[in-house]
Amino acid sequence: MSDLSYANAFLGAHQLGPWTVTGEPDPDFDDIQRRSHHALLTDPTLLTRFRRRFPSRSDTHYDEMVRLLGYVWDCPRDRTANVVGFCCGHCGQTRAAALSAGGSGPGHGIA
Repeated sequence: MSDLSYANAFLGAHQLGPWTVTGEPDPDFDDIQRRSHHALLTDPTLLTRFRRRFPSRSDTHYDEMVRLLGYVWDCPRDRTANVVGFCCGHCGQTRAAALSAGGSGPGHGIA
């Protein structure tokens, strides 16, 4: 089964997948950034932080929030959701390499 078929078996065309930290550390980020992004995903003030930064986006769910805040990126190659600071947990590419290779959609190009 191809990678895309495998992802499509579990995710709808516009559905965002759960994030992972299974990829190697991305050399473009230091350990402090990696730990910070990971910790912020479960921060009890996440909703407050989001509302302050994006006051006009009142009806946003968690998966979209963490992408807009820049804590998670989606690999355009295989749609794996990765914590910023980690390489793709599926294909192993760094965030910069994967995003420069193309693709668009939720989480792409978010700093």
